[in-house]
Amino acid sequence: MKTLSERIKFRLKALNKSQAGLGKYCKVKAPSVSKWTSGMTKTLKGENLLRAAEYLECDPDWLASGKGFWHTDVSMTSECTSEHEDIEHQALPEFELLAISPLFLNDFIISTSDIESSIASIHYTEEQYRRMFGAKEPHNIRITNIKVDNMSGTLEPGDLVFVDTSTTKYDGDGIYLFVFSNHLHLKRVQMVGHTLRIISDNSRYQTWSISQKDKTNMTVLGKVLISQSQIFQRF
Repeated sequence: MKTLSERIKFRLKALNKSQAGLGKYCKVKAPSVSKWTSGMTKTLKGENLLRAAEYLECDPDWLASGKGFWHTDVSMTSECTSEHEDIEHQALPEFELLAISPLFLNDFIISTSDIESSIASIHYTEEQYRRMFGAKEPHNIRITNIKVDNMSGTLEPGDLVFVDTSTTKYDGDGIYLFVFSNHLHLKRVQMVGHTLRIISDNSRYQTWSISQKDKTNMTVLGKVLISQSQIFQRF
């Protein structure tokens, strides 16, 4: 979608909202909204842009420029004849499975792992995705399952974890997926002085450290954003 009018009409259609509602929310008259949707107005700025983005439930930068988190490469005609197809394409961002795969084995020798593969992909609507991940780019999010119980109390075996693979170095305390000593770890990492403490939330497992000289042997693959329990009850 290369023009402002296409983006506005796309979001109005997706949300089943009207131009009249847009004008009322933005406190502008109908002729102004008509210029937005006809292509006579090429861009929005200031309060009009912010209020329009709120009404259309999209990112202001995307609405203004077509770039950013809500950008899509699917083309539209000015009459929006392919809008239905576009909505289906936009509404289902897919997350590829994060797993021990050629992606990792090509670069690392991994003998043991804290994770395993059981789910290939998950689909979310735009609203669900934004509520869970905010402005994170979908192509940076990967999913995997917990294999062991060393994070029990926080993450249980079988739980899904969503990992931000754009984080490739220590970026504040948190739970990280990283390779060290031929092991693919998913652990809590905490900086103490110049040393990284590697913490298992299950007290049965000892905390260990990675010294400053050994940090070069640690490769961060991502930082855990959220988890989803996989506890099932049988009735």
